[in-house]
Amino acid sequence: MARTAIATGNALAPIIVQKQLFLEQKKAAYFSRFMSASGDMPVFEKTDFTKAKGETMTFGMRIRVTGDPITGNATVKGKEDKLTFYTYQITLDRFRYAIMDDGALTRQRFVGDIPTEIRNALTVWGAELIDQKCMDALTASPTSIYYGGNATAVGDLDANDKITPALISKVKAIALTQRSGGKTPLQPVMVDGKKYLVMLISPDAAVDLKYDATFMAAQKDAAERGSNNPLFSGMLGIWDGVIFHEHENVPVLSNGGTGGNVKYSKCVLMGASALCWAWGERPSIVEEDEDYGEFKGYCWRMTAQVGKPKFNNQDFGSIAVYVADSRATGRTVNYK
Repeated sequence: MARTAIATGNALAPIIVQKQLFLEQKKAAYFSRFMSASGDMPVFEKTDFTKAKGETMTFGMRIRVTGDPITGNATVKGKEDKLTFYTYQITLDRFRYAIMDDGALTRQRFVGDIPTEIRNALTVWGAELIDQKCMDALTASPTSIYYGGNATAVGDLDANDKITPALISKVKAIALTQRSGGKTPLQPVMVDGKKYLVMLISPDAAVDLKYDATFMAAQKDAAERGSNNPLFSGMLGIWDGVIFHEHENVPVLSNGGTGGNVKYSKCVLMGASALCWAWGERPSIVEEDEDYGEFKGYCWRMTAQVGKPKFNNQDFGSIAVYVADSRATGRTVNYK
C-alpha cells in the first residue's frame, strides 16, 4: 500500500518557520456548466437514484418537431402531427480512489495541513475524472463527422483544413437541418430567447481561431458576454450562434493526411442532450482511521455513469468536426 510521507529533514518540515503554502486550487468539473436536469443543456443530468434504489436509469427524450404549418383557411382537422419520444438507458458504475497518510509524525512535521492537502488533491482528481468520462463518451465512435477545408476523410487532411468561421457556419447549418439517414436536427440551447450550439475545441484548434482576424473581430462587441448563463463562463468566444469552449481533453491525433503526419483535433458540436449523466451517489470524500487513529485514509467516491444517446443509430445531440491544427506544431501530444 502506498502512503504519503514527509521524511525527517524534508524542506517542507521545518522546525520553526512561517510559510505560505499555495494549496492546489479546487477545480469544479468543467462539464458541470453544461448540466441540467431538464434536458435543455448539452448534458442531460438525472439524480433519481440519489433518493431511490436501482442500477439502470432511463432517460426519456423528445424528438424535435419540424412539421410545416397549415396556412390560410385550410382545415387542420385530420392533419395533426404527433410527438415522437424514445428512451435511452444508462447502467450505473462505482468509482473510488484513495490516499493514505504516513501517520501522526508526518502530520506534525509538515508545515501545511496533510488532511487538507489530500482532500484538495482528491477533489481535483474527481473533477478531472468526470471531465474525462464526459469527453470520452462524447468523442467515441461518432456517427456524423465533418472535416475542415475540402477534406472528406482523415487521410485527406492537410494544414489548410483548419477551423474557420466559414466552416463553423456551414456545419451549424447542417446540424440544424439534417434529416437524411435517420438523423435528427440538433436541438439548440435557449438562452435569453436566443438559440445556441456549443462547440468543444482543443487548445491546438483554439490557436487557429485566435489567429483568425474574422473570428477575433467578432469578439470585440459580443454582447452575450454579459449573460449569467453558465454556458458563457470560460468561453473562448461566439460565432454565428456557436459558443466555443477550449478544453485540454479534446482528442488530438498526429496521423492525419496522406502521409499520416498531419496533426488534427476531434472537435465536437453539441446541442441539447448531447450526453446523459446519471447520478447514483454524488462525489464525496470519506475518512478512515487505522491503528487507533495513527494513520488516516481518505477515499473519494461516486456512483454514476455517462453515455451518448442515439436515435435511429445516430448520435442524438452532437456532431464531430475534425480539423487540422495548422499552427500548433510543437506541442507533445498524448491524447487518444
